[in-house]
Parts: sequence; structure tokens; C-alpha cells
Amino acid sequence: MTDLVATLSLSQGQLRDLSARICASIRAGLAHDREQIRALPAYLRKPDPHFSGRAAALDVGGTNMRAAYVEVSNGTARLLANNGKTAWHSDLMQRATTPGKVTAEEFFQTQAALLAEACPEDSFHLGYCFSYPATITPERDAHLIRWNKGITIADVDVVGSALVKALARHNKTVSSFAVLNDTVASLLGGACIAPHHSHLIGLIVGTGTNMAGFFPVHAITKLTAAERAGWQNDELMAVNLESGNFDPADCLSPVDDRLAATLPPEQRKLQRFEKAVSGVYLPRLLALAAGEDACREAGFDPARDGAARVVELRNDPHLGAIAQALINRSADLVATALGGLIAAYAPQDGGKDVGILAEGSLFWKTPGYSDRVIATLARLLAPGESANIIAIPTDAASGQRLDPNWIGAASAALSR
Repeated sequence: MTDLVATLSLSQGQLRDLSARICASIRAGLAHDREQIRALPAYLRKPDPHFSGRAAALDVGGTNMRAAYVEVSNGTARLLANNGKTAWHSDLMQRATTPGKVTAEEFFQTQAALLAEACPEDSFHLGYCFSYPATITPERDAHLIRWNKGITIADVDVVGSALVKALARHNKTVSSFAVLNDTVASLLGGACIAPHHSHLIGLIVGTGTNMAGFFPVHAITKLTAAERAGWQNDELMAVNLESGNFDPADCLSPVDDRLAATLPPEQRKLQRFEKAVSGVYLPRLLALAAGEDACREAGFDPARDGAARVVELRNDPHLGAIAQALINRSADLVATALGGLIAAYAPQDGGKDVGILAEGSLFWKTPGYSDRVIATLARLLAPGESANIIAIPTDAASGQRLDPNWIGAASAALSR
């Protein structure tokens, strides 16, 4: 057991080396297509924190899909219509983990029905959070690259146009739309909520993991002249890094290799960073590391139990040490990714004051997780660099926490 836990622990030297490799991979992704870190341009500008307007927003994630009609003003948001509530659908994405259970038509019609429920207007601007690897076009539509998070739905390609067509069957017209993923939405939301930071990062650590950042157009050297049309060289463009696809290689353990061996051959070398970090894989890693007997003793079933159960098991006499080691490693890996992105940023006025807008249940609902991420990150930063988690304000009227994704999606829908 002690030896197994040791293989899940990373030294300071390993963390520094890994962070440097992630930085190099980000820079490679900005220069070339099909790198491990894809660095996909989002064709969205850093928003003016004082913008205002109304837009429909749709968020399709790894577990749920949800929709809302949002009014944004000066970095805050409130939900309109539907009694000020979000419209939810949770069954479809869970069924989509079984190949063939969900068709492309059902996928888009379900989203259209959800938007029709959330938004009473016949015509609206739409911010479409599509949280899967996708190439964004200069017109802000998106081509699916591949499914991840265990989802498989056949015959899905251009998602924004397909949703607009599905909405037409509900007598809804989209005035303008932008497809972005949840990480870019967090990045845009952070820019609205905390515009004083010199640099910003959108971070997701939940079912999956990913980062997004703003880069000047001249730093995204793979952009063609046509893709740069309408942009100034020093303008900041949002970039979806798809950092979960980075391969930590020798920083992984035999347990990670055993997890890969359980997957279809075409998936084994993909998303290796995400598989070591994110909530959807932690139960499987724990089961493979501990073995069937120990799992049975603890009443743990990886096919039934999620990441929250792994968190609970940190105090279990049989599985506690391994569960804690897996969660600690996850937090440390997230810190190395953040350090790599911060290193890839050019300094402003001699320094970097970085604000991180973090979303995801693993990050926020795991006691001690965010603190460990920041503590590990602090040891990786260079002189003149600082990083802090952006505090998300609450709505004055309802007392509820504002949703940065709604702010980010609305800002994308309304951006020029």
C-alpha cells in the first residue's frame, strides 16, 4: 500500500518539470495544429466589463444540460422568465454514455426544447456552451473534434447551425449566436467579474478538466490571414486550450496505465491528463489501485459511486490512503497546468497578476482541494508572478451565487 501511494506522489522537481513541459506544449499549440494541447482559437474578444444586454444561454456539459434567459449588466447577471430559474435536463447526457442510446436529432431537439422553455422571446441572441473538444470557426460556430467524458453520440458535426435548425422547429429565431465551451465561458465571466487582473484563466475541474486564456492575436501564429481578418495584432482573443489532452508521461503511475488498458484502443492515449485529474475517472482509478476486496470491504462500487464518494473515502481504513493520494495528485497536476499557462503568458508592466475563475464540483466541493492547488501553484511561480482564485459575488436580490458561465455565455452572444 505504501509503495502504491508513493507512485501517486509527485516531487517538487517533477512538478516543475511538468509545468515547464505544459508551457512548451501550450506555445506549440498556439503555433501549430494537432499538438497535444490544441490551443483552439475561440474568436471571442476580452469583454468590456461594463457591457449590458439580454441573451439566451445554453450549457451542455458532461452530466447535465441547462438553459436560461439572462440579463447581464456591469459584471452581474440575473435570470429572466421561467420564474427566474434555470431549465434543466439530466437524463440525456447520462444515457449518451452508452453508444447508440442517443441520436443526433434527439440531442439537438432536447436542447431546443430546453431553450424554448427557458426563453419566452421568439427571437434572441444565443450563447451556446458546448463543453466538448471542438474547433470554433471565425463565424463562431463549432465542429466537434471528438466526444470525451464518456459520451458518444453519432453523426454530430457542426453544432451551432444544427441547434439553430432545431430551434426553428420550435418557432424560435436566433439573431446571432456564439459557440464556446464552459472553460471559455468561465474565462469571459472572470473578465467581467474581476477586470483588474493583468491576466486571466478559466479553469474547469469537475467531470473533466480544461483551461482557457487570453492571448494577443500576434501570439497565435497558426492563425491564417483570413482567420485574423477583423482583428488587431495586439487584441486579446480567448483560446480554449483543451489541456486535458496533455500527456504527463513519466509522471503517471502504473494505475493510470491499467485504466488506459480498460479503454478502447483508440482512447488509450487521449486525455491522459484529464484521466489523472477529473472526477469522472477518480472512482475507476481508486478501484484499480485498491482492488476488488478492499472496495467490497468499504462498500465502494466505481460503477455506481462518483467522485464525491472518493472524497468521503479519504477517512476509510481500507481505501483512505489511496483516495487521499489520488485527490492530492489531482490538485497538484491542476497546479502544474496553471503554472504552465502563467509561464506562457507575456508579462505586463514587469509582472503577472493572474485571476483564476475556477468552476467544477471537484474543485469546490472537495475540502482542502482549492487550497492545495493554490499552495502547490505558489511554489511553481516565478518572481513577479502572483495568482489568486476569483471570488464569485452573490446576487444582491436573491443572495445566490452568480453563475459565471451565464455571464460568459451572454457576453459571447452579445460580443461584436
